[in-house]
Amino acid sequence: MLKLYKQDVAPTLYWEAWASDDATVVVHHGKLGTRGTNRNKKIPRGVLPDDFIEQLSEPARAEGYREIPFEEQTSLILQFKTQDPWGAGDDLDKRYAVEELLNELLGWTGNGMCDGGDIGSGTMNLFSYVVDPQLACQAIVAELKKEGIEGGIIAVETEDDYQVLWPEDFEGEFSPI
Repeated sequence: MLKLYKQDVAPTLYWEAWASDDATVVVHHGKLGTRGTNRNKKIPRGVLPDDFIEQLSEPARAEGYREIPFEEQTSLILQFKTQDPWGAGDDLDKRYAVEELLNELLGWTGNGMCDGGDIGSGTMNLFSYVVDPQLACQAIVAELKKEGIEGGIIAVETEDDYQVLWPEDFEGEFSPI
């Protein structure tokens, strides 16, 4: 998979492509935070999928699109309290379901990816890398509400601490541990 971004315009634009099978590449692009559009491109005979993706990316790169390494993205944590201090079976099921929801949401809106999660010490955390934390937070909150999932806290990692983005009236201290 290749993800490229054009940040010198407002709003930021994204362009991404991945091999969906041995014969097809999906090209997906749009405004960051929106679901964008996609099209399937047939991989020419004898060309490797990664090489074809690079060929397809040349016009976007020429327009100023570039990759944003994970270390330049923002680490976002979605946290829920668990039923059991170390997480019961229902908690693990919820974690996997929310992880899938985050991957779908962030991926299809061009804003990042969920990098997994953990359970323990009374909380469940889902870790994501996002390009725009405010857009990601808005989209995640809307999706959680749509799915009827309540009680989450969304925070981003700062240089020396964590900043809670949601709920807006959060009081107390946030810790991913």
